[in-house]
Amino acid sequence: MTKTLKIILASAAGAALLLGAVFSALERSVTAEEERLGWSEINSIAASRGLGESVFEVEKRLSAHPNDALMHYYRARLYYESGQGKEALEEADKAIKLGYAQEISHLLKALVYGRLFGDHEKEKELASKALSYDPTYDEGYLVRAEAGYALADYKACASDAASFSRLKPKQVDGYQLSMLCLEQLKDYQGAENAGLKFLGLKPDSHVVLWRLGMLYAAQGLHKRAVKKFSEAIRLSGGRPKYYLHRGFSCEALGDFSCAAWDYSYAMDWQQISGYASYYYLLGSAMHRVGEVKYGLEAAETAVEKAPDNPLNYDLRGRLRAELGDARGAKKDFLKMSALDPALKPQADSLIEQLKKK
Repeated sequence: MTKTLKIILASAAGAALLLGAVFSALERSVTAEEERLGWSEINSIAASRGLGESVFEVEKRLSAHPNDALMHYYRARLYYESGQGKEALEEADKAIKLGYAQEISHLLKALVYGRLFGDHEKEKELASKALSYDPTYDEGYLVRAEAGYALADYKACASDAASFSRLKPKQVDGYQLSMLCLEQLKDYQGAENAGLKFLGLKPDSHVVLWRLGMLYAAQGLHKRAVKKFSEAIRLSGGRPKYYLHRGFSCEALGDFSCAAWDYSYAMDWQQISGYASYYYLLGSAMHRVGEVKYGLEAAETAVEKAPDNPLNYDLRGRLRAELGDARGAKKDFLKMSALDPALKPQADSLIEQLKKK
């Protein structure tokens, strides 16, 4: 076994993929020869006896037949799926040089460049080359669509995704990419149709339900958006991101109680929990529905995270005032005006109201 391939054994995780594995069509590489090792057999060996055994089988065949193009291709796939791009390209080039299935080998190189190296121009170029060998190669359209999306060429992405779906109407990947690309093109009807086709094949996809909710919200169709977000929340077990977006739509509909509690659940999302602006949003929403203590907690965090923002002191001061902490409220209003002198008239008015209480 080569030293580099031994590294595969230390990692069970493959490359991070946008769409997941897209090699269904690559099963054309399986041959009918009785003694030939096929990819399905390699997968079976990996599943039953471990990845190391499948690597060993490929290495054993290559030691006996060093010019076996198919084995070089399989070794390239093993490298790719363990995230070793440079080695995968070298083996794919050997397979190509030895004359093995040009469209499959070039598409494997496209995936290495796009998904492992982030070079989407090269990914697009190599996917196109794969398609030049076989214009009916469905996976070629899918990978090129992926490259188009990454390059913000959404028109090309939508076209390639549609081509894949025409060739593989029972697979969801093409509809998912169509939805994403058409949404970027503001073709909301087309994006919705793609999303509904996806759900027709996989109705429990909370991600696509959430995307449909986003589509409806972008068009101001917040009742429909809330319905899709709610389905996504139920199926996902309550992803914080989905609560955040449902909260926005609830607020747009005037359902401020829904908005306030959804913003509260959304704070479990690490991508927003570090930002003072979201705590300000939560505090304001809780204040609006009379949940003053919860609002004050959020305002305290907003001040802590952004002590130079006068609006955070304004919110905390108002909440403190409602809870009877006139001294703390006055301190906040003075701090607000000190940070932004343009707010002094507002601060003075609030302090005057404290005196009347």
